[in-house]
Amino acid sequence: MMPAATAARVPTIPPAVPEGVSAWVHRWAQVDPHGVAVTMVDGGSISWQALELRVRALAGHLLERGVAAGDRVGCLLSSSIEYVVAVHATARIGAVFVPVNIRYAARELAFAVQHVDMTLLVVGDEFEHLVEESGIAVPLSRPVDWPSDPEPHPTARPAMTTPRWDDLGFLCFTSGSTGAPRAVELTHAAFHWMTLDPILLHEIRASDRVITPLPLCYTGGLNALMTMAHAGGELVVIDRFDPDHALTAIERHRATIFHGVPVMAQRMAASHAWPGTDLTSLRQARVGGAPVSVELIETWLARGVAITQGYGLTESCGAGLQLHVRDCRRAGKAGRPSYGMSTRVVRPQGDSDVPRGTVGELLLRGPQLMTGYWNDRVATEGTFRGGWLATGDLVREDDDGLFEIVGRSKELIITGGLNVYPPEVEGALSTLPGVAEVAVVGVPSKTWGQEVVAVVVADPNRPTDADEVTSGCRRLIADYKCPKHVVIVSEPLPRTASGKVLKRVISERLAAPTEDGSHR
Repeated sequence: MMPAATAARVPTIPPAVPEGVSAWVHRWAQVDPHGVAVTMVDGGSISWQALELRVRALAGHLLERGVAAGDRVGCLLSSSIEYVVAVHATARIGAVFVPVNIRYAARELAFAVQHVDMTLLVVGDEFEHLVEESGIAVPLSRPVDWPSDPEPHPTARPAMTTPRWDDLGFLCFTSGSTGAPRAVELTHAAFHWMTLDPILLHEIRASDRVITPLPLCYTGGLNALMTMAHAGGELVVIDRFDPDHALTAIERHRATIFHGVPVMAQRMAASHAWPGTDLTSLRQARVGGAPVSVELIETWLARGVAITQGYGLTESCGAGLQLHVRDCRRAGKAGRPSYGMSTRVVRPQGDSDVPRGTVGELLLRGPQLMTGYWNDRVATEGTFRGGWLATGDLVREDDDGLFEIVGRSKELIITGGLNVYPPEVEGALSTLPGVAEVAVVGVPSKTWGQEVVAVVVADPNRPTDADEVTSGCRRLIADYKCPKHVVIVSEPLPRTASGKVLKRVISERLAAPTEDGSHR
């Protein structure tokens, strides 16, 4: 007769091959066990085999902590190998992974925990004070307490339920750039389809080393993590962005693809280290979240690196439009629809399609889309129109099928009855000498309805003034599109961690009275 302790042992992993995104780790642990899965630029790496063992160990630990399929597991960790382990271990047991913004204040953390009713929060030592300040009452799991042995303890363990591809696997909060954050419901299949663009269109493969300074808790960083898990390549993580540090890391790790946002690429190109950095291993820089100027494209191309752009939302798992490397010089273009994605361009807030070449609102439909907003039926119904996701973004499709993002429908400026699209004005102003960064917004006007205002971050190496900016703009675009007022500032524009300019914050600052009682 078998000893009772032995008889009670339950395998950590069911005999069947797991489904969902963690199946990729399981597969590469078999195919390329000694291949490098993740490397931290400031130290440490892990093979696919070691990653699989740690995923299995944490999956068992989560089960012992009472986490079951469908439960929400929050993760408040800095970008790290432990973060990658947490993602896949949560997925392995069919629980729902909730990335928590590492820049949240205590109040925002408390909202996130309560909104999705977290069963457990994975937290790093550096965030313990934030947890205490937030006053949340949720069980915590710290990486220092995680087991390293994937074998089960000699006691019965709750049965594991591996997810199906169509199961809910992630709740990703929106950035809140246009209002309160919402928790976006994404399935495992949504991430599978999202990875097809970089793998098939950009030909990312197991021999690639993709380097990213994007926090893994954001859609862009999480998508890089998922793409490399699916492709079997090496994810090289920079846990803090500094242009010199990023350039050094690219050279030292012989990275093949840079994954970030345009402002990062801009600051790297402006670094004193740029001319002397060896970029010969780098074949492509993939950016998104904001337009890329012609000058930046040409600057990177001069070093032999093509910048490719993309467009997506948290609600579409970061997918939507992708620009192929052959079109990288098509400045202002966001690309063609992602794999499996259908598009429509309709009259803003309407349902009738507009002719090609006409500005309209972009609608998306495809397997990458969210199933809805968590516990927010009203917002979900307001975002979908007959099965199509209304993005709120204005686009124009050219004769080649390439889409250009013209602006947000809510940010459209109507001055004197004429439509002005901020990205067009920003694109013109960004080419002027002395303009380092620029944001264009509309402010109320009794005469014109709205007036165009530009906030310009001056280049410290080439000062400029409002008159010079205005006159330069008039040489490039129609006078009614040019700013009526130009505000010169020295500090960087307010942005989300994913690089999006916070237009709402800029508008609020412009509306706030100055010390003399006037408005900016």
